[in-house]
Amino acid sequence: MSGGPVVLGDDGTRGAAMDFALAEARRRHALLKVVHCAPLPTDLGDLVASEAAHREVLSAGQELLDRTAQLIEQRRAQVDVEYVLSDLAPTQHLLEESGTAQLLVTGIDDIPWYDRLFGGAVASYLATHAECPLVTVPKHLDDGGRHEGVVVALDGTSDARPLLSFAFEVAQGWGTTLHAVRMVSVGAAPDVVESARANLSEVLAGWAESYPDVRVEQEVVVAEPSDACIAATSRAELVLVGRSGRHRIRRPTAAALVRHATCPVAVVPLDPRPAAT
Repeated sequence: MSGGPVVLGDDGTRGAAMDFALAEARRRHALLKVVHCAPLPTDLGDLVASEAAHREVLSAGQELLDRTAQLIEQRRAQVDVEYVLSDLAPTQHLLEESGTAQLLVTGIDDIPWYDRLFGGAVASYLATHAECPLVTVPKHLDDGGRHEGVVVALDGTSDARPLLSFAFEVAQGWGTTLHAVRMVSVGAAPDVVESARANLSEVLAGWAESYPDVRVEQEVVVAEPSDACIAATSRAELVLVGRSGRHRIRRPTAAALVRHATCPVAVVPLDPRPAAT
C-alpha cells in the first residue's frame, strides 16, 4: 500500500463517511487526515465586512472540526489523526490532497440543485479529477444485512489493473467476496456477450495467485452501465468503477454513482499519477 494518508473531507455530516474513513485508516495502518474547508467569502465588497465574515466562517469551521475530533476520540479508533482547517474551496483543497493521499473519502452530493450550480457538487467533481481513489459514502448506510460483497464493474475498454488491484485488496482486507461484473451495452449481439465473458475470465486470470483467499464470482450484465452500477449498490458493501482520461473525460457512470448510490462507491483512476516535480 501507499504510505500516504486516508483523507476525510469533513462537511459536518460525519456519520457513515467518518466511520468508513476511520476503519480504512486503521486497516491500512495509515494516518487519518480530517479536512474541513471554510472558504473566503468572495461576494462582499466592503473589506472590513469581508474580513469579519471570514473570521466568523473560520470560527464556525473550527467548531465543526472540534466536534468531529470529539466523535473520533469517542470511537477509540487507535489511529493517528491530523485535523486541517482550510480557507480554500473543498474541491480545490481536496484535489490537492489527492495528489499524496492513498484514499480520499467524502459524503455523497446530497445537495440542492442550486448549490450544485455554484460548485457544491464536491464528490462529483473529485470523482472526475482526483489523483487517488475516491470513496463516496451515503449519509446513512443500511445495516440490515442486505449488503454483501464488493462489486467491481469492468467495461473492457481500459487497463483494469489499478481497479482490480484496489478491488482485490479491499475484498481481502474485508474478508468478503469479490463480484467481478463485465458490462455490455443493451442490444449487444450474442457473440459480443460471449466475447465479453471470455474477456472477463482473461482479465481475472492470475489474480488468484496474489489473492488466494479472495472468493471471486464472475458475471456478464447486459445493461446501461450507470443503471447496472446503481442497482448493484442496493446489494453490495462497496461498488468500484474505473475512471480514465484524467482531467479530460468525465465518466457519466462515476458521476451518477456518487449522487445516487445506496452503499459506498469507489472511483479509481486508471491513469498513472503525474510524476512529482
